Amino acid sequence: MNERLDAMPEDDVTRAVVQAVQTALPGSDISVVPDAGGFVVRVVSEHFASLPEADRRARFQGHVPPRIAGQIHTWELLTESEAPWYGDLATTATPAPAWSTALDRVEDEEATPTQITFASDLDQDLDSAPVVTFYSLKGGVGRSTALAAVARRLTSEHGLKVLCIDMDLEAPGLDTLFGISQESQSDLGVVTALLAYEFGEDPSILDHVVPIDDNGRLFCMPAGRIDSTYAARLRSLEPEIWYRERVNALHRLIDDARDSTLRPDVVLIDSRTGVSPVAAPLLFDVSDMAVVCFHPHSQARNGTELLTGALLSSTTRRQAPLPLTPEPRFVVSPMPPGQSAPRLADRAKSWIDKWLEPFNESRHGAPMLTAEEITHVVPYNAEVSFSDTVTSDSIRLAPYARIADWILQIVPEPAPKRRLQSQTSESKAAALAQLSFSTGTAEELDSEQFLQDYVVTRQVSETADPDTPLILGRKGTGKTALFRWLAAGELSGWTPVAVTTPSFRDRPDWSFGPDNYDAIDQHLATSGQDWGTFWQILITLAVHGTEGAADDAGAPHPAMQNLEPGDFAATQAVLEVLRDPMGALRCVDWLRKVDANGSQLLLLFDGLDTAFGNTPIQRRRRSNAIAGLLAKQADLAPKFSRIRLKIFVRQDIWSSLRFENKSHFYGLSRRLQWEDQREYFKVVLKRAVHAAAFRDILRTADKSLVETDVASWTPEQVDMAWSSLVGERMRGERTAFTSNWVWNRLADGNGDHSPRSLLQLFAAALDWEREEEKRSAYDRSVLRPRSLALSLERVSEPALSALLDEEFQELRAVADALKDYGRTPIGEETLRDALAETPEDLITLAREAGLITLNETDDEARSFRVPDLYRWALSVTRRGPM
Repeated sequence: MNERLDAMPEDDVTRAVVQAVQTALPGSDISVVPDAGGFVVRVVSEHFASLPEADRRARFQGHVPPRIAGQIHTWELLTESEAPWYGDLATTATPAPAWSTALDRVEDEEATPTQITFASDLDQDLDSAPVVTFYSLKGGVGRSTALAAVARRLTSEHGLKVLCIDMDLEAPGLDTLFGISQESQSDLGVVTALLAYEFGEDPSILDHVVPIDDNGRLFCMPAGRIDSTYAARLRSLEPEIWYRERVNALHRLIDDARDSTLRPDVVLIDSRTGVSPVAAPLLFDVSDMAVVCFHPHSQARNGTELLTGALLSSTTRRQAPLPLTPEPRFVVSPMPPGQSAPRLADRAKSWIDKWLEPFNESRHGAPMLTAEEITHVVPYNAEVSFSDTVTSDSIRLAPYARIADWILQIVPEPAPKRRLQSQTSESKAAALAQLSFSTGTAEELDSEQFLQDYVVTRQVSETADPDTPLILGRKGTGKTALFRWLAAGELSGWTPVAVTTPSFRDRPDWSFGPDNYDAIDQHLATSGQDWGTFWQILITLAVHGTEGAADDAGAPHPAMQNLEPGDFAATQAVLEVLRDPMGALRCVDWLRKVDANGSQLLLLFDGLDTAFGNTPIQRRRRSNAIAGLLAKQADLAPKFSRIRLKIFVRQDIWSSLRFENKSHFYGLSRRLQWEDQREYFKVVLKRAVHAAAFRDILRTADKSLVETDVASWTPEQVDMAWSSLVGERMRGERTAFTSNWVWNRLADGNGDHSPRSLLQLFAAALDWEREEEKRSAYDRSVLRPRSLALSLERVSEPALSALLDEEFQELRAVADALKDYGRTPIGEETLRDALAETPEDLITLAREAGLITLNETDDEARSFRVPDLYRWALSVTRRGPM
């Protein structure tokens, strides 16, 4: 075992050191201080006068036993005049974040942290500006360029105030990249400031800062101008003593910069490459985030792997509710152009996933670490590489946008109004108990609950128009909800008649199922009659059987008089009328009389997608029947003035129909599609306002929110209520708006949105928040934004199931191919090769269904992207083509 690791008792070491030094250097002042790495020994003696460091140690080294020397990691050999510069030697030194200690933790399995928490995991803001260190083991990978570009983007695109500190002390260059090298001075900058702190002085930190732009947002603390004076100062700098002094020079430098009148929003540090003494404290102690730049060459693999482990095994100095780990982010740069680029990117991400895997067990209650989420590839750009400076050119800064977005996640955001935050805090527990986001389908809800929750949006008003006979929409877009609202008689002036319905508990006897339609189809096949005749008769039966529709008109046909309850009697009656040569004519004549003498009737048809069954034969029957119904609508419409048909058809079924005069409906149909973000969010807000405690919060924000119906809210009122419910931004003031985040992730490949998915997301987020609130209180909104991100996975599976099980069974082959490939986007050729039969047809259908969408790139080869709504269920990562 290493002698240093075979630790001796403190008293024995102190006694042996004092004896050895006093023997060689009588009259010396000797201090022995233990720390995590062993011992620090300071010897103050006039015997050292005019001697260099090596000769000073030679004066006593032979007197110190090797076993004792192995316990001592630092010797401070000073003259009496030098000692004051070093300050007092603390009796309890803070363990220095050295490379050796950090790498030892990686190799020690027992040192693996039990909990890894990053600044971005916190719901609370950091108490001061975050520190982000840009680091690389080797030079030439664009580290400093990346920092400068990110700093420019954070200021120009996001309005942050950014301070950049050049800690690449041996080879500084930020001043050149920012075009301020002429303003650098050898006696000002990082090195001079650190020396002043080491000597116990109190420098004015702003004297060492140079403004870069005219907007007062971007600042740089250069290392200093390189000359003989700078070199001498650099040699005098002793990073190893920072953590043994009462005042840590590095900590003071950063703290004074953050607390100065400059008040930066974020501090970006450019670190020295390699295993340097300065890089260790930057990475393992002061940084909230470490941006590691590397090129996926085999030479960089082992070192970067150890670095990743060292970061994830460290704890920063940041004071927070939980100990924080430096958050690693990876920049693969520069990525060469050509066919090798995807292969190299994939190699880098594969390495990173392997490096992260052992630490995911420590990510309790937080998202798993994946290379896809924390890795960014920067393509090679000759203009950037050979440019002396980094300017605010938006085109050149664009490749660094994602790195800026990472940093934005941990930048503190302004606090909400104190009164609103106080009300949220007081009412949150009750609100969490009272809130309910029912995820049941419109068929499953009882009438009272349905009408209480339904929001009459602008889209509802437009599609409810009786003169629009055909309503199209994807599964889950709200067709059945609109049907139920109309069937409940909510459209003023119109009496509803539900002719066909989904599987309601109280569906009428004439709303048939697969067996009934099978019997009807057999009769039509043998009699030569068409589906239009059947619908004419069924409509008549429905109007006759609906209370208040035609109570005084008598029975349309003897077969419909005094019917027994049940669908058997209704089917039998329809068949009897079909067998009567005059039956269909008698029904039309009866309807004319009702139209002339009765009230306005709205005949409703829904549930046609499932009523016929799902076998190939039944689906063909469904197509023929719906085509017949639409043809009959075109035939009957001119004959009636007070009767209207309103038919709800699933979009994919409509697209597959082939019948004469289909073009008749091009101007008479509406697609039920959520195009307005705020109208869509009213669906979930209408349910939220049922909670009295949430209404109390809204009343504090704006009392008009509780005085008006949600359907009438202005866009500004929707935004205010939404922010009270789930916060304005996902993480940090300048990151994605929660509204945009939800809107984008719940969209399929065609941009369609399902209210059902929205409610499922909020139901899952509510469940998560109830548990999380027990562990960590949060009072900026009822649901913290993080609850959305952690609940998306629970929405993806039912969304994909609805698509494949209820709408497009034939797309299972495409789903399987995407799952096997495991990443998005996927090249068109790759997808085509994975599909055994009719690949062109399946790819076209998958795009029409929204399972995939064309990936907009400049590449000649087409590729397709899987939307986030389905990505989780397919176990697909955002890694791109192999």
